[in-house]
Amino acid sequence: MALIAATFYGAFKLTSQSVAQQILFGVILGAGAVLVSLQPIMHVSGIQNDTRNLFVGIAAAIFGPLAGIIAFAIAAATRYFEAAPSANVCIFSLFVAGCAGLFWRHCTRNIERKREVHFIVLGLTISLSYISTFLLPRDHWYDIFTTAVPILIATNIIGALVLGSLLERQHDQKKREKKLLSQASLDPLTGAMNRRAFEKEYEASISSQKSSGVAFIIIDLDHFKEVNDTYGHTVGDKVLVGISGILQRSIRDADLSARFGGDEFVLCLFDISDSYVATIIERIQDFIARFGNEEFDFNLNLTVSVGVCWSERPLSLKSAFEVADKSLYQAKADGKNQSVSNEQIPLTSRVANTV
Repeated sequence: MALIAATFYGAFKLTSQSVAQQILFGVILGAGAVLVSLQPIMHVSGIQNDTRNLFVGIAAAIFGPLAGIIAFAIAAATRYFEAAPSANVCIFSLFVAGCAGLFWRHCTRNIERKREVHFIVLGLTISLSYISTFLLPRDHWYDIFTTAVPILIATNIIGALVLGSLLERQHDQKKREKKLLSQASLDPLTGAMNRRAFEKEYEASISSQKSSGVAFIIIDLDHFKEVNDTYGHTVGDKVLVGISGILQRSIRDADLSARFGGDEFVLCLFDISDSYVATIIERIQDFIARFGNEEFDFNLNLTVSVGVCWSERPLSLKSAFEVADKSLYQAKADGKNQSVSNEQIPLTSRVANTV
């Protein structure tokens, strides 16, 4: 168990992908099941008794179905190739142990922090796999249930308590780290990327971007202070959340959307022509205007001003932002509710909201 625990610590550091972790940990626990079978607890009535059920059950309980299936497949294959008379019964026992682990996982899925008692129950649940003993010849039952099974149950309880709680603690720690990392990358109000995350994603994207046509867009809500002053910050927050949702639905998976702060949002669209940028912006303006007039008990007449930096090749974030910011300034100076490109050419101009 100490060897498995040490291996797991290294495995947690090796990968953070959920599927990859399930595969890796399934293999590790399957290997653990093979190792313990090399040193069985005892032979009773010519039948080898070991704790491989514990490893299969823990794989399913802690890491999920995929890990459980892999651990079961490894342990079952080993048992099959041993060609022992009771191989089929042992394989069935391993299957029941895996199912028991999944059942425990299902029953405890809503428990935020599992305690020692939960792992004691896990050990007892995995021990239900020993009902497979009844598939053996009747004259073996008494010897197995009076000698091997009590020791195996005790081993399962201790193993689940020690190894299970250790792995669960490591697993929870990784989940918390992932959650904190996600929270640090997202704007808490809108759920969009924040500025720091956008800057990181932008630099990563332009370093691998080979296609021509990149649009860096700044979108600023017109008269947003008046919305807060007139209708309150609750309405203002709903406006920001709604606009963020519109922007995220208006772009492709490979594009970027973020809230830079306040009522300012940015987009980065890759592999796009300057003419199509105008089409997307006009569509966004229409959606925002419709949202302002349809989602509230009063007409907000929401409008946005947009500054665009379009270039054939990606620019540095600083350069792209400076160019788009100048375009936004021009759009504001020209009366707002419009968009201007980096060539100071109005892409869209809407002197009145008629939606």
